[in-house]
Amino acid sequence: MFPNMGILGKQHRKSRGFTLVELLIVIFIIGVLAAIYLVVYPSAQQRTRDNVRKSDMQQVAAALHAYAIQKNAGYIVTSSGCGLNGDGNGWLDAGPTDTGAGTYPASITSCLQSAGLLTTGTFIDPSGCKWGSGGSCGTTNSVVQAYMKASCTKNGNPITYLFAHLEQGTSNNSVVDALCDSGSVSDFSSSTQKWGTLYGMNYYVTVT
Repeated sequence: MFPNMGILGKQHRKSRGFTLVELLIVIFIIGVLAAIYLVVYPSAQQRTRDNVRKSDMQQVAAALHAYAIQKNAGYIVTSSGCGLNGDGNGWLDAGPTDTGAGTYPASITSCLQSAGLLTTGTFIDPSGCKWGSGGSCGTTNSVVQAYMKASCTKNGNPITYLFAHLEQGTSNNSVVDALCDSGSVSDFSSSTQKWGTLYGMNYYVTVT
């Protein structure tokens, strides 16, 4: 006779758990995935922040170029009333209310906003730093994750730069330090305009 094929006639197999080998394989796979995550995720975050920095530099550079055309003047330079001592250099977003930035009558970015060239007067590094204020923001002779601007001369010709520190960028102090003629940055001596060595800047945009 054929065996009963109905429900009552089904043979039930006892369920079994994972073997030790199977558990070890699962744990190993989870460990590998976790290790990959710990390596890849921080790198992806750094790359994202660096892309923001590059985009910010391009936007401010375009606004400075438009400012020069609008005002028939330089890219916010000496006696502009913006930046360090009102001479257009220094930390891009530092203003009169910032601790340690009392010599900034107006921030460079707020001046660009007042001219209708930026929709916001705040262009802060993704780290949240405006200037070398210590702590995680760094100080002189260390990496400072804040934007900077310098109008100077190179080989006697006027030129303007914007600076940032990229987390995934490489150090090129000798190149960055030599972007301006020695002592040609208003309110900066020849020894303090070393953007790479003193501030860790490793990315720059030339405003044209």
